[in-house]
Amino acid sequence: MCRMKQGLKLIVSALSLTILCILAQAQDVITVSTCPKRPSIPVTFKVDCSHLSDLATKQLCRPFAENQACKVFWVYRNITGIRLEGTCPTFTYTIYEKDKFPHPAGEGGVALRCGADYIADYSVLIKSDIGPYDVHEILHVYQQELGALPYQHILFGPSMAEARRETGDEKGYEEALIRLKAEMKGTEEGFAKGSIRPENQCLSAELYTEASLYLKDAKNVDEFYRRLERGRSKEMAERQGRFNRMYDAISGGTMKQYLLAHCPRF
Repeated sequence: MCRMKQGLKLIVSALSLTILCILAQAQDVITVSTCPKRPSIPVTFKVDCSHLSDLATKQLCRPFAENQACKVFWVYRNITGIRLEGTCPTFTYTIYEKDKFPHPAGEGGVALRCGADYIADYSVLIKSDIGPYDVHEILHVYQQELGALPYQHILFGPSMAEARRETGDEKGYEEALIRLKAEMKGTEEGFAKGSIRPENQCLSAELYTEASLYLKDAKNVDEFYRRLERGRSKEMAERQGRFNRMYDAISGGTMKQYLLAHCPRF
Protein backbone atom coordinates (compact mmCIF):
# COMPACT_ATOMS: atom_id res chain seq x y z
CA MET A 1 0.00 0.00 0.00
CA CYS A 2 2.83 2.41 0.92
CA ARG A 3 4.54 1.69 -2.38
CA MET A 4 1.24 2.37 -4.20
CA LYS A 5 0.85 5.71 -2.42
CA GLN A 6 4.42 6.64 -3.21
CA GLY A 7 3.82 5.71 -6.84
CA LEU A 8 0.71 7.87 -6.98
CA LYS A 9 2.60 10.77 -5.45
CA LEU A 10 5.32 10.44 -8.09
CA ILE A 11 2.73 10.36 -10.86
CA VAL A 12 0.93 13.42 -9.45
CA SER A 13 4.25 15.26 -9.08
CA ALA A 14 5.24 14.41 -12.64
CA LEU A 15 1.86 15.55 -13.97
CA SER A 16 2.07 18.79 -11.98
CA LEU A 17 5.54 19.48 -13.33
CA THR A 18 4.37 18.79 -16.87
CA ILE A 19 1.40 21.14 -16.47
CA LEU A 20 3.64 23.87 -15.06
CA CYS A 21 6.04 23.46 -17.97
CA ILE A 22 3.16 23.69 -20.46
CA LEU A 23 1.79 26.79 -18.74
CA ALA A 24 5.23 28.41 -18.65
CA GLN A 25 5.74 27.69 -22.33
CA ALA A 26 2.30 29.08 -23.18
CA GLN A 27 3.18 32.31 -21.36
CA ASP A 28 6.33 32.56 -23.48
CA VAL A 29 4.33 32.50 -26.72
CA ILE A 30 2.24 35.67 -27.05
CA THR A 31 -0.69 35.58 -29.46
CA VAL A 32 -2.61 38.69 -30.54
CA SER A 33 -5.68 38.38 -32.73
CA THR A 34 -7.77 41.35 -31.55
CA CYS A 35 -7.05 45.02 -30.90
CA PRO A 36 -8.91 47.74 -28.96
CA LYS A 37 -11.09 49.94 -31.17
CA ARG A 38 -10.13 47.93 -34.25
CA PRO A 39 -12.00 45.51 -36.49
CA SER A 40 -10.96 41.91 -36.14
CA ILE A 41 -7.40 41.30 -37.34
CA PRO A 42 -7.25 39.09 -40.44
CA VAL A 43 -3.72 38.01 -39.48
CA THR A 44 -2.89 36.45 -36.11
CA PHE A 45 0.44 37.60 -34.70
CA LYS A 46 2.51 35.28 -32.53
CA VAL A 47 5.73 36.15 -30.72
CA ASP A 48 7.68 33.17 -29.42
CA CYS A 49 9.98 34.23 -26.59
CA SER A 50 10.62 30.73 -25.24
CA HIS A 51 14.29 31.00 -26.23
CA LEU A 52 14.87 33.95 -23.90
CA SER A 53 16.09 33.47 -20.34
CA ASP A 54 15.86 37.02 -18.97
CA LEU A 55 12.43 37.63 -17.43
CA ALA A 56 12.58 41.41 -17.93
CA THR A 57 13.18 40.89 -21.65
CA LYS A 58 10.33 38.39 -21.87
CA GLN A 59 7.95 40.99 -20.44
CA LEU A 60 8.60 43.15 -23.52
CA CYS A 61 7.29 40.43 -25.84
CA ARG A 62 3.64 41.32 -25.30
CA PRO A 63 3.98 45.05 -26.13
CA PHE A 64 6.05 44.05 -29.16
CA ALA A 65 3.32 41.65 -30.31
CA GLU A 66 0.59 44.21 -29.71
CA ASN A 67 2.46 46.89 -31.65
CA GLN A 68 2.89 44.54 -34.60
CA ALA A 69 -0.73 43.46 -34.63
CA CYS A 70 -2.45 46.71 -33.74
CA LYS A 71 -0.17 49.31 -35.36
CA VAL A 72 2.42 48.06 -37.84
CA PHE A 73 0.10 45.59 -39.57
CA TRP A 74 -2.52 48.24 -40.32
CA VAL A 75 0.06 50.81 -41.40
CA TYR A 76 1.70 48.50 -43.92
CA ARG A 77 -1.69 47.32 -45.10
CA ASN A 78 -2.49 50.93 -45.99
CA ILE A 79 0.92 51.72 -47.47
CA THR A 80 1.34 48.64 -49.66
CA GLY A 81 -2.28 47.77 -50.38
CA ILE A 82 -1.23 44.14 -49.92
CA ARG A 83 -3.59 41.81 -48.07
CA LEU A 84 -1.11 39.78 -46.08
CA GLU A 85 -3.73 37.27 -44.96
CA GLY A 86 -3.89 35.93 -48.50
CA THR A 87 -0.58 34.18 -47.98
CA CYS A 88 0.03 34.49 -44.23
CA PRO A 89 -3.00 34.00 -41.97
CA THR A 90 -0.50 33.73 -39.10
CA PHE A 91 2.70 35.74 -38.72
CA THR A 92 5.22 34.38 -36.22
CA TYR A 93 8.20 36.15 -34.69
CA THR A 94 10.73 34.00 -32.84
CA ILE A 95 13.02 35.96 -30.55
CA TYR A 96 16.50 34.76 -29.57
CA GLU A 97 19.40 35.82 -27.44
CA LYS A 98 22.39 36.73 -29.59
CA ASP A 99 24.44 33.64 -28.75
CA LYS A 100 21.52 31.34 -29.62
CA PHE A 101 20.53 32.91 -32.95
CA PRO A 102 20.28 30.08 -35.54
CA HIS A 103 21.53 32.19 -38.46
CA PRO A 104 24.91 33.50 -39.67
CA ALA A 105 26.76 35.97 -37.48
CA GLY A 106 26.11 39.58 -38.42
CA GLU A 107 22.39 39.09 -39.00
CA GLY A 108 20.13 40.84 -36.51
CA GLY A 109 16.97 39.49 -38.06
CA VAL A 110 15.97 37.11 -40.83
CA ALA A 111 12.62 37.19 -42.67
CA LEU A 112 10.86 33.88 -43.27
CA ARG A 113 7.86 32.96 -45.43
CA CYS A 114 5.31 34.13 -42.85
CA GLY A 115 7.38 35.43 -40.00
CA ALA A 116 10.85 36.36 -38.85
CA ASP A 117 13.61 35.25 -36.53
CA TYR A 118 15.05 38.11 -34.50
CA ILE A 119 17.75 38.81 -31.95
CA ALA A 120 16.22 40.45 -28.88
CA ASP A 121 18.53 43.49 -29.12
CA TYR A 122 17.01 44.37 -32.51
CA SER A 123 13.37 43.63 -31.71
CA VAL A 124 11.82 43.50 -28.25
CA LEU A 125 14.64 45.59 -26.71
CA ILE A 126 14.32 48.40 -29.25
CA LYS A 127 13.33 51.66 -27.56
CA SER A 128 11.02 54.09 -29.35
CA ASP A 129 8.20 56.54 -28.76
CA ILE A 130 5.69 53.67 -28.93
CA GLY A 131 7.72 50.85 -27.39
CA PRO A 132 9.32 47.88 -29.18
CA TYR A 133 8.22 47.16 -32.74
CA ASP A 134 9.49 46.04 -36.16
CA VAL A 135 9.06 47.69 -39.56
CA HIS A 136 11.96 45.93 -41.30
CA GLU A 137 11.61 42.15 -41.39
CA ILE A 138 7.84 42.27 -41.76
CA LEU A 139 8.30 44.46 -44.85
CA HIS A 140 10.34 41.69 -46.47
CA VAL A 141 7.33 39.40 -46.07
CA TYR A 142 5.00 41.97 -47.61
CA GLN A 143 7.37 42.46 -50.53
CA GLN A 144 7.26 38.76 -51.39
CA GLU A 145 4.08 39.70 -53.25
CA LEU A 146 5.93 42.14 -55.54
CA GLY A 147 7.71 39.51 -57.62
CA ALA A 148 11.41 39.53 -58.49
CA LEU A 149 13.24 42.51 -56.96
CA PRO A 150 16.39 44.27 -58.19
CA TYR A 151 17.57 44.67 -54.59
CA GLN A 152 16.40 43.09 -51.34
CA HIS A 153 15.86 46.47 -49.68
CA ILE A 154 14.25 48.33 -52.57
CA LEU A 155 11.57 50.81 -51.34
CA PHE A 156 12.67 50.18 -47.74
CA GLY A 157 13.88 53.70 -46.94
CA PRO A 158 10.62 55.51 -47.78
CA SER A 159 8.39 52.65 -46.60
CA MET A 160 9.97 52.34 -43.16
CA ALA A 161 10.13 56.10 -42.70
CA GLU A 162 6.43 56.43 -43.43
CA ALA A 163 5.60 53.43 -41.25
CA ARG A 164 7.42 55.02 -38.32
CA ARG A 165 5.52 58.26 -38.83
CA GLU A 166 2.14 56.58 -39.08
CA THR A 167 2.69 54.37 -36.04
CA GLY A 168 3.45 57.46 -33.96
CA ASP A 169 7.20 57.03 -33.55
CA GLU A 170 8.10 60.65 -34.26
CA LYS A 171 11.73 60.33 -33.15
CA GLY A 172 12.23 57.26 -35.33
CA TYR A 173 10.62 59.08 -38.24
CA GLU A 174 12.91 62.10 -37.89
CA GLU A 175 15.95 59.83 -37.71
CA ALA A 176 14.77 58.01 -40.84
CA LEU A 177 14.47 61.31 -42.73
CA ILE A 178 18.00 62.29 -41.69
CA ARG A 179 19.31 58.95 -43.02
CA LEU A 180 17.45 59.34 -46.32
CA LYS A 181 18.82 62.82 -46.88
CA ALA A 182 22.36 61.75 -45.96
CA GLU A 183 22.16 58.81 -48.38
CA MET A 184 20.90 61.09 -51.15
CA LYS A 185 23.77 63.49 -50.56
CA GLY A 186 26.22 60.59 -50.65
CA THR A 187 24.78 59.45 -53.99
CA GLU A 188 25.04 62.93 -55.46
CA GLU A 189 28.67 63.19 -54.37
CA GLY A 190 29.42 59.68 -55.60
CA PHE A 191 28.12 60.38 -59.10
CA ALA A 192 29.89 63.75 -59.19
CA LYS A 193 33.22 62.16 -58.23
CA GLY A 194 32.72 59.07 -60.36
CA SER A 195 33.25 56.85 -57.33
CA ILE A 196 30.13 54.68 -57.74
CA ARG A 197 31.05 51.44 -59.51
CA PRO A 198 29.28 50.82 -62.84
CA GLU A 199 27.47 47.71 -61.53
CA ASN A 200 26.05 49.76 -58.62
CA GLN A 201 24.99 52.86 -60.54
CA CYS A 202 21.46 51.78 -61.43
CA LEU A 203 20.65 50.73 -57.88
CA SER A 204 22.08 53.99 -56.53
CA ALA A 205 19.95 55.97 -59.00
CA GLU A 206 16.81 54.03 -58.09
CA LEU A 207 17.30 54.49 -54.34
CA TYR A 208 17.98 58.19 -54.89
CA THR A 209 14.84 58.49 -57.01
CA GLU A 210 12.50 56.81 -54.55
CA ALA A 211 13.86 58.88 -51.68
CA SER A 212 13.45 62.14 -53.59
CA LEU A 213 9.90 61.26 -54.64
CA TYR A 214 8.98 60.40 -51.06
CA LEU A 215 10.50 63.58 -49.65
CA LYS A 216 8.62 65.57 -52.28
CA ASP A 217 5.29 63.98 -51.34
CA ALA A 218 4.87 61.31 -48.64
CA LYS A 219 1.82 59.94 -50.47
CA ASN A 220 4.14 58.71 -53.22
CA VAL A 221 5.19 55.77 -51.07
CA ASP A 222 1.69 54.32 -51.48
CA GLU A 223 1.95 54.85 -55.25
CA PHE A 224 5.19 52.85 -55.42
CA TYR A 225 3.29 49.68 -54.54
CA ARG A 226 0.14 50.38 -56.50
CA ARG A 227 1.84 51.30 -59.78
CA LEU A 228 4.59 48.68 -59.79
CA GLU A 229 4.18 45.91 -62.37
CA ARG A 230 4.52 42.44 -60.87
CA GLY A 231 7.07 40.25 -62.63
CA ARG A 232 9.16 37.14 -62.09
CA SER A 233 11.96 37.68 -64.60
CA LYS A 234 15.38 36.52 -63.43
CA GLU A 235 17.08 39.09 -65.64
CA MET A 236 18.35 42.01 -63.54
CA ALA A 237 17.85 44.59 -66.29
CA GLU A 238 14.15 43.66 -66.53
CA ARG A 239 13.73 43.87 -62.76
CA GLN A 240 15.29 47.32 -62.78
CA GLY A 241 13.19 48.34 -65.77
CA ARG A 242 9.93 47.54 -63.94
CA PHE A 243 10.90 49.82 -61.09
CA ASN A 244 12.21 52.55 -63.38
CA ARG A 245 8.93 52.70 -65.27
CA MET A 246 7.07 52.99 -61.98
CA TYR A 247 9.35 55.74 -60.66
CA ASP A 248 9.04 57.71 -63.87
CA ALA A 249 5.25 57.39 -63.98
CA ILE A 250 4.97 58.76 -60.45
CA SER A 251 7.37 61.60 -61.26
CA GLY A 252 5.26 62.61 -64.26
CA GLY A 253 8.09 61.80 -66.67
CA THR A 254 10.72 63.95 -64.99
CA MET A 255 12.97 61.09 -63.81
CA LYS A 256 13.33 59.20 -67.10
CA GLN A 257 16.48 60.98 -68.28
CA TYR A 258 18.20 60.57 -64.90
CA LEU A 259 17.36 56.87 -64.65
CA LEU A 260 18.37 56.12 -68.25
CA ALA A 261 21.72 57.77 -67.59
CA HIS A 262 22.51 55.12 -64.99
CA CYS A 263 20.41 52.07 -65.86
CA PRO A 264 20.63 49.70 -68.85
CA ARG A 265 16.90 49.41 -69.41
CA PHE A 266 13.72 51.39 -68.95
